[in-house]
Amino acid sequence: MILSITNIKGGVGKTTTAVNLAERLSERGRRTLLIDPDPQAQATRCFIDWPPDRSVGDFIMDRPSQASKSVLNTGTPNLDMVPATPELTGTAELLSTRVRREERLRRALETMQEEYREIILDCPPALGILSHNAITASDLLLVPAQPGVGAVKGLEALLQAARELRDEEDVPYRILITMFDVRTTRTNDLFQDLLEEHRKRLLKTIIFKSESLNQANLAGKPVARFMPSSRGAYDYESLCDEILKIRVKSRS
Repeated sequence: MILSITNIKGGVGKTTTAVNLAERLSERGRRTLLIDPDPQAQATRCFIDWPPDRSVGDFIMDRPSQASKSVLNTGTPNLDMVPATPELTGTAELLSTRVRREERLRRALETMQEEYREIILDCPPALGILSHNAITASDLLLVPAQPGVGAVKGLEALLQAARELRDEEDVPYRILITMFDVRTTRTNDLFQDLLEEHRKRLLKTIIFKSESLNQANLAGKPVARFMPSSRGAYDYESLCDEILKIRVKSRS
């Protein structure tokens, strides 16, 4: 399955989710490829020595038959990565001049799917050409959403863009509630009301706001390695369980 973790709103736990889900999948013996098409490269710094020799830019711009040259070993069993660099901003500019520019990532990934059980993309927090490539290539969109009105507004814009890019009315997606604080009961109630029309797409797993996740993020490590018995580690273990139960039609 190709899974894009995406939201046009920043600061909702997108990279945290990509890093921790990829690590949990690989820990279960599933060959996983983590791709970081975000010039901020936060997911990359969790696994790859900086700066990497090759990046998503090479992966997209080279011929599909050369895509494997940009896949790097993370040192974690069953987990490889296509890293990001700040130069991805230039790649986005180059892509804007290419024919079928939204399909280049999809074509590169066609050469990878027999080798990996899961391919996870940590999308940038904007609806630019890099996100468009990820959305077009994905079997499923996973949308982290922090309680608040802004997250819902961003969700609607994202889904509309996905419908147009994929030429599909019913885009496969799931919503993951992140940074949930049990103390803000009124905000949480309002958020649930706003998400009512997406009720069937809400995951049961909730990622709670926790000190373990804060500290793991600061250390640049998956929480299960940093604090294996913590609330954050438990939440992402639960997310892994739930994701593996989802069945979607492959785009390939």
